Amino acid sequence: MAKGSRGSRPIYNVRAKTGRKDDQDKDIFMTVGAAWSFNSGDGLNVKIDALPVNFDGFLMLVPPKDE
Repeated sequence: MAKGSRGSRPIYNVRAKTGRKDDQDKDIFMTVGAAWSFNSGDGLNVKIDALPVNFDGFLMLVPPKDE
């Protein structure tokens, strides 16, 4: 995953639908990037590393899971 301008951990992961479904007919998502807070002021910097082939134009920002 790409690093923010200060090398900090992103506050959100960016996820997109893959166009596939799981065994329970739920959409499958993949992490395609990350988002960090601006160094000053309100807003986010977003870095997209990839997009699924069947990308529908919608992205989700979700907090990263603790590892």
